[in-house]
Amino acid sequence: MGSTAVEPEIMIMLVLLRDPGQVAMTRCLVRAALEHRGLGDYADDAAWIASELVTNAIQHATTDIADKIGVTLLRAWGGEAVSVVVTDPSPVPPVKREATSAGEHGRGLHIVEALSARWAWNPEDDGKAVYAILTRED
Repeated sequence: MGSTAVEPEIMIMLVLLRDPGQVAMTRCLVRAALEHRGLGDYADDAAWIASELVTNAIQHATTDIADKIGVTLLRAWGGEAVSVVVTDPSPVPPVKREATSAGEHGRGLHIVEALSARWAWNPEDDGKAVYAILTRED
């Protein structure tokens, strides 16, 4: 009996250095990849999520400018879902912090959680992968 599962399609894969300037580039490339594939309805949320996850990796998971951060944008479930995956060299899990009204930090994972159907993380041999899944709302 054949499988009915549809393999995820990689739309973009980026390797970034620990440079805050690359966050804006990531947002633009995520938007462009989704628009190019006819998935523009995901573009704003996916760009925000990628931005937050890359920022977290730069601020909390890398210590050296040579540390690499990976970004993969996947089309899943036949286009019914999009996944943003950010990898970094730290095995330390992401921590959703309590955000204060006056503070500049602590909102990133709250934003990811609000914009995605689900987010989580997995340990990897050389660090971790944090991912968020976006689905179409009916």
